[in-house]
Amino acid sequence: MGEGRNLTPVKVKGVSYFGVRSPDHAISDMQQIKAAGFSAVLHTWSEEDLQYYFDTMKEIVDRSAGLGLKVYVNPWGIGRVFGGEAYSELTARNHDMCQVALDGKPKVAACPNHPEFRAYMHRWIETVCATKVDTIFWDEPHFYFEKGGLANWSCRCEKCQAKFRKQFGYDMPAELTDDVLKFREDSLIDFLKEMTDDVHARGKHNCVCMLPPWFPAGLDDWGRVAKLESVDEVASDPYWERGATEEWVREKYAETAKKLVDVARQYGKAVQMWIKAYQIEAGRENDLAIAVEESRKAGIDNIFAWSYRGTETLSWLKSDNPDEVARAFRASIGAN
Repeated sequence: MGEGRNLTPVKVKGVSYFGVRSPDHAISDMQQIKAAGFSAVLHTWSEEDLQYYFDTMKEIVDRSAGLGLKVYVNPWGIGRVFGGEAYSELTARNHDMCQVALDGKPKVAACPNHPEFRAYMHRWIETVCATKVDTIFWDEPHFYFEKGGLANWSCRCEKCQAKFRKQFGYDMPAELTDDVLKFREDSLIDFLKEMTDDVHARGKHNCVCMLPPWFPAGLDDWGRVAKLESVDEVASDPYWERGATEEWVREKYAETAKKLVDVARQYGKAVQMWIKAYQIEAGRENDLAIAVEESRKAGIDNIFAWSYRGTETLSWLKSDNPDEVARAFRASIGAN
């Protein structure tokens, strides 16, 4: 069993926050978050933030921490290797960095095996860790995939093909063989090890949030993530689509929570669950309580919502009744 560190206080109550780059406005919201009984917040830090908003973001993060909130920061949409509704221009500036799919076409996502993408991520880590952030939140690391799943899988760029040849001793096949599946997962694990080691060396913590099992992210064995020495916390976000039944929400949260808790216990790591608080249909706000209930039944006491106030500021993700969504989440976790 791994020598994990239980860094998470009992019943962490958190929420993600993004889209406001005025420190005074953001901190006013942080004060409300704190007053409502939340103990943690996740701030997003995109490519745009890295390029243009360092002093602003540092002030927002540091002042949030100064209020007594535990601060997480994620690489929001960076390289399209991570989740988030932020545009990425890394591959537009460097086409060689693109993931290449089976059809031979470059995709709007950076390859986690590309040394220049890794160099960029080290710069991101150095910058973000210069703040009072507590934990870097590695949000849904994945290889690019399309709605059709893995029919047009990635990545077959020159860097991946050379690395595959070195690892397996033959050219990467066009079929999604067991060796190719292993290579994809090995690549993401190697990437996460390098990045989380860097974060630990700077005195900060790491949480890795895995896409739920029904997404073809390329990271199926969560135990390999939890086993990494520099990973302190594992998480997932089994969000439901509009129209999903209450039974689906209950079943998927129970299933995902059990899988998370099992790997966390095996390797002695903390565990975190994310609750959907965006695109919630009117009259379905109780789904948040169902998701929280199943998470807690599995023994998870670190629970976050995506995102603040029903995601009311991002119209594409806005819930039908943001105030009611916010109220429902607060009630389900015992906040004010």
